[in-house]
Amino acid sequence: MKKIFALALALVSTISMFAAINSQFTLYLETDTKEVYAEMAAGNSYSPFNAASCASYAAELGNASNIGLYVQYQGGNYMALYAPEFVNVPVVVVTSREAAAKQNYEFFVEFGASHVEDVYLTDLRPDGGGAPVTINLNTITGVDGYSFTLQNEANYVEGENCVIADRFVLNYNPAAFVTSVTTNADGWASFAYTADVAPAYPAGLTAYKGALNTTDPDNMVVDLTEVTAIPAGAGVFVHGAANTTYYFSAAASAPALTDNQIVGCTIATDPADITDAIYTLRNVGGTTALYQYVGTEAIPAGKAYLPIAISAGAPARIAIRVAQPTDVREVEATVKAEKFMEDGKIYIRRGDNIYNLQGQKVN
Repeated sequence: MKKIFALALALVSTISMFAAINSQFTLYLETDTKEVYAEMAAGNSYSPFNAASCASYAAELGNASNIGLYVQYQGGNYMALYAPEFVNVPVVVVTSREAAAKQNYEFFVEFGASHVEDVYLTDLRPDGGGAPVTINLNTITGVDGYSFTLQNEANYVEGENCVIADRFVLNYNPAAFVTSVTTNADGWASFAYTADVAPAYPAGLTAYKGALNTTDPDNMVVDLTEVTAIPAGAGVFVHGAANTTYYFSAAASAPALTDNQIVGCTIATDPADITDAIYTLRNVGGTTALYQYVGTEAIPAGKAYLPIAISAGAPARIAIRVAQPTDVREVEATVKAEKFMEDGKIYIRRGDNIYNLQGQKVN
């Protein structure tokens, strides 16, 4: 294993000896020609979690042989993560664009002086198939790492960077997830819960608060704005892959959602007790929108709806619209946009920034 980052790790280790840290390590991902790494530490020194103290992942994929590695925590992508604890933390691998024959990878780990707890890495789709494989990272600190290929990656396309976000997990513990939601055929669902939560696993779920836009009364829309954590009782709409179950973990911090008109149902709610018109997410003809609910069955616990005053009229259908970030509009007039596909999805590159088709910045 290459040790090109050992000096930096040693420095961090020396500083950390005086803090209450239980886990401290650098996870390496190697191919025959490339090496990337992600630094991590956990303990009460990092409670409450502060994203500003971490280093966000920056994709450097300009060369065909380049690879990527980062972890996801409370909605963020980090190449240096310092958190109270590691439970169900996705480890994301970005493959190179080299030929399929060169898609051979290996994990190694290097521990800091303050590391005292065992840390486990689970491979949910190990080579050869079968049940998930869990590795104690203490056993891959030398020349024998954990090797894997892409033989079980259905989304891998030779010659493209493939993002593998639902295979490797640190300290995998399904029982530690507090709740879940399953998306529809268009990737959408409504959601609410009794405690503060954040999307945890697999990666790729985005939560939105929403507000009704009545600028054009004949074509009302709900403007959606991304949020990273969901406070107890709040209603949100979420979007991810189609027909996929996503899990949530307890959130260290979930500020109140201002200007959010989506109402959460933490218990089954009788529609007869709601005086406004009730709009719920439904997929009709392959497109998800808000449709008026006129049934009598209770709205299930864990779901959410949008109320509209009867005096405002009751359109049959209300479209949903994801808010476009300001920086997209600022650069689109001067920077040429380029579309490309990654992991089966289409993205837009403008300058150094990458956006999805809904205008969200993803890098």
